[in-house]
Amino acid sequence: MSSFLHWTRLVGLGCAAGLAFAGRAQEVTPPLAESDYEILLDEDGVPLPWPELPAQNGTTSAADLGDLRYDVTFSGLDELGLSEQFKGLSALWTGRGKPANLAQIRRRTADDRQLIDTLLRSAGHYGGRIESEIIASVRPDEATRVRFEVAPGPLYRFEKILVRAPAESSSNAPVDLAEQLLGIAPGDPILAAQVVALEDRLAERLADAGYPFPTIGPPEIVIDHARRAGELAQRVDAGPQGVFGATRIEGETQGFTKKHMAILARYKPGEPYTGANREDLRQALVQTGLFGAVAVRPVLAGEPKADGTQTVDMVARVEAAPPRTVSATGGYYTGQGLRLAGSWSHRNLFPPEGSLTGRVVAAQREQLLSGEYRRRNFRSRDQTLSVLASLSTEQQLGYSARTVQLGAGVVRESNLLWQKPMTFSLGVQAIATNQTDRSLLRLLEDGDATFFILAVPGSVTFDNSDDLLNPSSGFRVTARASPEFTLRDGTNFNYVKLQLEGTYYKPVGNSVVVAGRLHMGSIAGATRGRVAPSRRFYAGGGGSVRGFNFQGVGPQDLEGRPTGGNSLTEASIETRYRFKAFGSDLGVAAFVDAGQVYTGTVPSFDSLRVGAGVGVRYYTAFGPVRVDVATPVTRREGDPRIAFYVSIGQAF
Repeated sequence: MSSFLHWTRLVGLGCAAGLAFAGRAQEVTPPLAESDYEILLDEDGVPLPWPELPAQNGTTSAADLGDLRYDVTFSGLDELGLSEQFKGLSALWTGRGKPANLAQIRRRTADDRQLIDTLLRSAGHYGGRIESEIIASVRPDEATRVRFEVAPGPLYRFEKILVRAPAESSSNAPVDLAEQLLGIAPGDPILAAQVVALEDRLAERLADAGYPFPTIGPPEIVIDHARRAGELAQRVDAGPQGVFGATRIEGETQGFTKKHMAILARYKPGEPYTGANREDLRQALVQTGLFGAVAVRPVLAGEPKADGTQTVDMVARVEAAPPRTVSATGGYYTGQGLRLAGSWSHRNLFPPEGSLTGRVVAAQREQLLSGEYRRRNFRSRDQTLSVLASLSTEQQLGYSARTVQLGAGVVRESNLLWQKPMTFSLGVQAIATNQTDRSLLRLLEDGDATFFILAVPGSVTFDNSDDLLNPSSGFRVTARASPEFTLRDGTNFNYVKLQLEGTYYKPVGNSVVVAGRLHMGSIAGATRGRVAPSRRFYAGGGGSVRGFNFQGVGPQDLEGRPTGGNSLTEASIETRYRFKAFGSDLGVAAFVDAGQVYTGTVPSFDSLRVGAGVGVRYYTAFGPVRVDVATPVTRREGDPRIAFYVSIGQAF
C-alpha cells in the first residue's frame, strides 16, 4: 500500500528528525510492538493520566509510591547515528536522575517510543520494532531502570525522482538542470534532513547557476511500503536567468561610492549572475571592518531582454561599525626585556577605506613613534597602498641606532576570508640613520656613522597551504629582494639584499602535523663592515632559532656582542599534535631549530647552532595562541639556559 505525504519542519524535533505527515491518505505501517503496559488515550489521541488502582492485600498503589529516580538505557540507535539526537530530544533522558512518579515515567516512555519511531523514519527506516520496559528497583538505593531495544526495520530508498515546472512557468531553464542540482537521486535513502533542506539547497544552487529568483514548492513524497520505496515530486519555477547590472550601497555607507563598490565586486555588468558572486560581495564588505551588519540582495532592473534574461542589480544594505580602535600590549621577552606597545587607529578617516594609525613602542631595547596611512582596496580588490613615517631608537647588543624613515608601498595581501595562491609587495624606503657598531673591532676604528639609504624592497609569495594562521598541509615559498643605495659619510655604495624562505606542512593522521622551514639570505655587493648594522643579517629568538637570545646566533666580537653578517641560514622542524581537553581546543608541539649567520656572501650549513624545545597551543577563532619554551643544544657562554616565547599564530 502507498500513501501520499508532505514533509515539513517540526521545530521541536529539529532538522534531522523534523518530519510531519499531513497526509491526504492514511499511511499504513506495521504497529509498534506491545509493551508490558498499555497507554490510555482520549478521543483526540492524547494519553490520559495513569489511573490509580485500589490497594490490594494492604499494598500501596503505584500512584502512592511517590517520587522515584530512574536511569535510561537504549540499544539499536548508535548504528544509525541517532543516539545523540535521541538524547537531545528525549524527555526521559533529560529528566534522568531527577525525581519523578511512576505515571510521569510511563508518560515519558510513551512519548519517547514515538520519538524513536520518528527518528527511525527520519533515517529512512520504516516498520521498526521498539520494545520498552520499566524495571522497578529492588533496593532503596537503586534507581528504576527504563530500557529501550530498537530494531530499525528495513531502509527505504527513493525509486523515482520527478521535477516538474508549473505550466505557467516563465523559466527558460530546462527541467533537467534542476534535476542535476537537486542533490537526490534514485537509489538514495529517504533521509529527513536531506529532504527538509531541499528547498533552501535547491534555491541556492539555482542562484549559483544564474537564476536569482526561483520559486521552489514543498517536496511531495509517496511511500510504497510493499516495495519499501518512495517517490519524490518537486515543483520548481527557476524564473528568468539573470545578468549583473549596477551595484549600489544603501544605509550608513561610510563614503563608499559606486566606483569603489565596482572595485569590490568580482563581476562586471552584463556577466551572468551567480549567487557565489553575490556572497563574495557581502564578505568583501564585512572584511573592510567598517560595517556591523551587511545584507546583499538581487533586485530586478528593467524589463526582460529579448533572449529571456533579466538584468539584476546588487543592492547592499549596511549598518556602520565603530571606526576607531585603541589597543595596548605588553610582555617580557628573553634577551629583549620588557616591551610595551600601544596604537590608535581610525579605519575610515579618509573615506572610502583610508585609515590612519598611530603607534608607540616603549621597550628596554627599542623606542618607536610612527604614523601610517593605508588605503585598502586601492585601485584593485585586496590591494593596499601604505605610506609610513617613523622615528625610532634601538639599543641592541650589537649596535645602537637613531633613525628617521619615510616609506610607501603597494601590497596585494591575503586575509582570513581569502587566502590567495600568490601575493606580492613593492615599495620604496628613504632612511636617515645614525648608528654605532658596538662590536669591539669597529669601536677601534669608526664605530659611529651616519647612513642615508634608499631601498626598493619587493617580495612575492606562492601559497599552497590550507590555512593562513594554522596550516596543516601544503607549502609556501617567499622570495624577497631589496636593492639598496647607500651614502655613508660622503661615500656611496650599492648592494642587494636577497632572501628565500620555504615552509612545508604534512599531516600525519587526523591530529598530527609535521612542519618544516628553510630560510636563506645573502647581501651581495658590499662587505659586512660597510653595511649599516641594522641592515645586516642576524639570527636567534622566537621567529628564528628558538632557545637563543634575540640576535644571539652568529659571529660575535671578543666581548660577546653580535656583529651581524652578510648571509644567513635557518632551518626548523616541528611536530604539532592537536586535541580536545577540558572543553577547549588545545595542542602541544616539539621542535628543533638550527641556524647560523656568516660573514661571507654565500650561506652554508656549516657550524649551525641548534635549539630544541616544546610548546603548547590554545586554538581560537583568530588562530592559535603559542607558548614555547626552548633551550640551546649547542650552548656557548652567555647563551640562556631556558628561553620563553609567547605569540599568536604558529612559529611558521
